[in-house]
Amino acid sequence: MLSIIIPTFQEEKSIEKTLNSICSVLKNKIVFEIIIIDDKSKDETFAVISNHPEYNKTIFFYLNDSKPGFGNSIVKGVYFSKGTYITIMMADLSDSPQDLLKYYNVIVSDKSIDCVFGDRWVKNSIKNYPILKRIINRTGNNFLKRILKTDYSDFTNSFKLYKKESILMIEPIISNHFSITLELPLKMITRGFNYVVIPNKWENREHGISNMKILNSIFTYSLITIYCLIDKYFWNKRYVNKT
Repeated sequence: MLSIIIPTFQEEKSIEKTLNSICSVLKNKIVFEIIIIDDKSKDETFAVISNHPEYNKTIFFYLNDSKPGFGNSIVKGVYFSKGTYITIMMADLSDSPQDLLKYYNVIVSDKSIDCVFGDRWVKNSIKNYPILKRIINRTGNNFLKRILKTDYSDFTNSFKLYKKESILMIEPIISNHFSITLELPLKMITRGFNYVVIPNKWENREHGISNMKILNSIFTYSLITIYCLIDKYFWNKRYVNKT
């Protein structure tokens, strides 16, 4: 089974289209569940979800009853998930369900693969990405690429697919907010998990306002990078001591 975790906050205008698109692409092709973790929305997000024909069949709704935050919602979603594989998708359909099916087919074809990383930039498959965010994104991701000596350069792309058992092996996850999209792949890479990279599409949201504040994100992403590099040091040291 594939568990699709979708964090929501004030997504009444977007979530129905997203759910319909995912279900239409995946239904009758793979076994999947959609786990929605809502961050105490005050609009009609739940009403829209609860009226969907797949509600409580394929689509399951939970409240984030811990501290608010995108990262905390993801951790909750992992806890509730029943699948062998886990992916994180945005509620605004900025991620492509067709790409998700590609991710899934790649990871099930080779049991040695722990995660599939999407790369939005390799084919420049991005629509309406703000210029300032693009500059910051490319600068930060290419910096991480150099210091980690890897060929991957889209760490902050949240749309990735993981074996659930691999995520459980990199706990604790400390990111409360969007920096979880960086913490997960960094730990996968620094701890030696096997990953493959495939191109994916991304399109800017049509409804609502992104909660991602640029300056705050730079700060939190920097802290998570430092934390993961420290984690790498002690992880490698423990591995050397064991061998």
